[in-house]
Amino acid sequence: MYSSAQKTKELRFTPASLYNDSVSDILPNDAAHAQEWRRRCQAALIELDPAKLLKRITEARRAILDQIEDSFSKPSDPEQVALCNALEMLTTLRTIAEREISEQRTGT
Repeated sequence: MYSSAQKTKELRFTPASLYNDSVSDILPNDAAHAQEWRRRCQAALIELDPAKLLKRITEARRAILDQIEDSFSKPSDPEQVALCNALEMLTTLRTIAEREISEQRTGT
């Protein structure tokens, strides 16, 4: 966990529009309509306010965990991989947001 936090030390918030990949490339949508967890992850990815981002991360993680519970009865390998990738991405976003909030409070 510590090494993961170290890797994100130099990351800063950047508007999602600056990325070459679209959100749908990061979180592929293989269903006819986006599931709740995908919509919540997308909302977290484009949120620029660190304080609001923490709330969106919490909501997205909860939706992912709910989906994981629901999928135990009907597992789908690609879906499980996408869920795990989304959880990792949200963990990284939370680390960045918490650091940004801390820096804003201390003025560094």
